[in-house]
Amino acid sequence: MESGRNLKLTIAYDGTAYNGWQVQPNGTTIQAQLENVAAKFSGVRRRLAGSGRTDAGVHAWGQVASWPYAGTLPGPRIQAAFNSLLPKDIVVRRVEDVSADFHARKSARAKTYLYIIDNGLVANPLLRNHAWHIRQPLDLNALRRAAEFLLGEHDFNSFKAADGETATSTRTLIQARWLKRGPYLMFFVKGNGFLKNMVRIMVGTLIDFGRGKYPPAQMADIIKAGERTAAGITAPARGLILRSVDY
Repeated sequence: MESGRNLKLTIAYDGTAYNGWQVQPNGTTIQAQLENVAAKFSGVRRRLAGSGRTDAGVHAWGQVASWPYAGTLPGPRIQAAFNSLLPKDIVVRRVEDVSADFHARKSARAKTYLYIIDNGLVANPLLRNHAWHIRQPLDLNALRRAAEFLLGEHDFNSFKAADGETATSTRTLIQARWLKRGPYLMFFVKGNGFLKNMVRIMVGTLIDFGRGKYPPAQMADIIKAGERTAAGITAPARGLILRSVDY
C-alpha cells in the first residue's frame, strides 16, 4: 500500500441514476464519483476497492470501500469532505482507520442483501425506483418454504447470469427469509459470496413459487439442475439493496 493510512468507508447510495458501482469507460458510476471527489480534496487519485460490484439501478445502505490515504485529516473531517462534494444520492456514512492488510473485498466474510416487493393492488409511486411492484397476491408461506431450500452450501450455477465469470459457483447462504409489512414483502439473504445477478435471479424464481407455479420442494430440483434456464426471471435491479458487509 502506498500510504501509511488505510481507510474503510461505509457508503450508502441510491443507484437509480448510475451504471452500477464499477468504473466504466462510458457511463457514470458510484466508484468514479467517489474517486473523483477523493482526488479533489486529497490531491492524489487512487483507486477505491469496493466490497463488490452492484449493477445499474441497484442501491446500497452498507457498501464498503477501502482507500489508501496519505493525508492527516481525521475520519470525521474526511467524511465531511466527501459529503460536501458528492451528489446527494451518495453519502459516506462512516470513515474508519483500519489495518494495512484490510481490503474491502478480500477481507469480507459475508454480505446481506435486501430485496423489496411492493405487493399492493396499486403501486406506491414513492417506491417506483426502490421496489418491484407485483399486483398479483403472493403466498408468503410458499415463498418462505421455497427459500429454505436455498440455505447451506450449494452450487448456485442455476442462479448465475450467463455472462458471469467465477472460478466456482459454489456459495453458502446462512439466511434466506421473507418478512411482510403491510403490502410490502422483504427478502433478506445473507451469504459468504454472491454470483452475478444471483440475488435477483433467486427473487425472480421465488416469485414463481409465491404465484403457485411450483410446489416449494421443486426449488431443490432447480438448484440441482445447475442451469440458468432452470430458474426464473431476473428480478428488476430497483428492488435490490446491499444492506451490509461483515468482516
